[in-house]
Amino acid sequence: MSLKYKLPVGYEIREIPDAQFWNLWTRPAKKIFNDVSMFYLPKEVFSKLDLTRQTKLRADFKNPKAFKLNLGLYYKNKFVGWSWGFQESATVYYMCNSAILPTHRKKGLYTCLMQETLKRIKAKGFTRIYSRHVITNNDIIIAKLKAGFKITHFELAEQFGTMVQLSYYFNHMQNEILDFRSGFKRPTKKVKKAFSL
Repeated sequence: MSLKYKLPVGYEIREIPDAQFWNLWTRPAKKIFNDVSMFYLPKEVFSKLDLTRQTKLRADFKNPKAFKLNLGLYYKNKFVGWSWGFQESATVYYMCNSAILPTHRKKGLYTCLMQETLKRIKAKGFTRIYSRHVITNNDIIIAKLKAGFKITHFELAEQFGTMVQLSYYFNHMQNEILDFRSGFKRPTKKVKKAFSL
């Protein structure tokens, strides 16, 4: 996949530090996702004691050296979209949440954010990036499939419902092996060699 893309005139993508990013995206995210999604908030399910324990677990789990990326999309200096994620393991990055405000959709902006993320994640040396989506979120799923992501997992998540996981492998051989493993393609000579076939 070519990582070249062109933002429409007036738009720019900026990397934003955590302290600023959380204040920017949480309010519009609630509006966007509450209007279309049916999911529960942890405070509706867990006791105060449970939530306190979970907060401590998250704090204990945080690795200050783990890579995180917060990208903001701006139009004429106004925050209109975002994409954020984090390093999940030594070689895997989780693209956790992205959205474009409704009045700025259908302009290829999500694709620009996604490709900027891919460019930065590849430069860091990660071997795989993945994301999870409600299975009827066609606009995003199609954009990712066109960019070279592959369906790698289905999940029934109690919080979000039926989800599909999409993965992007930066290594060409990993993609060939995935096609072979899925039954989509016969093994190439290189794949056969990798498996000593």
